[in-house]
Amino acid sequence: MNRIAVVTGANSGLGEATCLALEADGDRVLRVDLSGCDINADLAQAEGRQEVVRRVEERAPHGVDAVVTWAGGGGPTLDLLRVNYFGTIDIIDGLHPLLAMSKAPRVVVTTSRMSLEPSDATLVGLLLSGDETEIVARYGDETTPQQYYIAAKTAVARWMRRAAIHPRWNDAGIRINAIAPGLIETPRTQKGLAAPAIATWLQAMHPQAEQTLSKATEIGVLARFLASEENSLLIGQCIFADRGTEAILRGDAIW
Repeated sequence: MNRIAVVTGANSGLGEATCLALEADGDRVLRVDLSGCDINADLAQAEGRQEVVRRVEERAPHGVDAVVTWAGGGGPTLDLLRVNYFGTIDIIDGLHPLLAMSKAPRVVVTTSRMSLEPSDATLVGLLLSGDETEIVARYGDETTPQQYYIAAKTAVARWMRRAAIHPRWNDAGIRINAIAPGLIETPRTQKGLAAPAIATWLQAMHPQAEQTLSKATEIGVLARFLASEENSLLIGQCIFADRGTEAILRGDAIW
């Protein structure tokens, strides 16, 4: 029987490319996004995240084999945190029972090279503790989306490392890994590179050893492997699929 995968952020970009790669292998994909998908929900809302879990339970009552979370992006600061962090962790956690039914369960989350930047340690700690109420109380009036994005991606990366080797996940055979994409060839990126000021910023933030924009399909193929039964060895790893950005920024540091 073909594998069943849940992919968030599936309506475009990396999510859509991942869906197409999985479907090319004959897998059944449950696509999740704000609209136009098998399951439509707003992951910025707790009710939306719960709805995704409920709908997946209805459509795949005998288990799912993989969860790949691409939903993210910008927006209002609190929504940015909710989608990028809770929209990843709550979905995966809610689908744990279904993943545990698979003979080769896999989870793939998305992080970012921005997780290498200094982050707000208090905010990261609150995210990891799951204390959304306290986050709203402390940070509800903040207007620093970049710092929120860094904190969210840092927290996702740290959650991935912790969960991957935790008995709750590891004892069930659930392999958890991450992808940190580099600059991807999208209309939005092309528009940014066409504006000198934005292009300078992008190139400074994302230096590359090979001056070629990556295609979403390339990342989709990587996600397909990490979500596959064949990926039995990787546990708790973040793959920087960025044409050398992380290596340039961190040099020969091994941690």
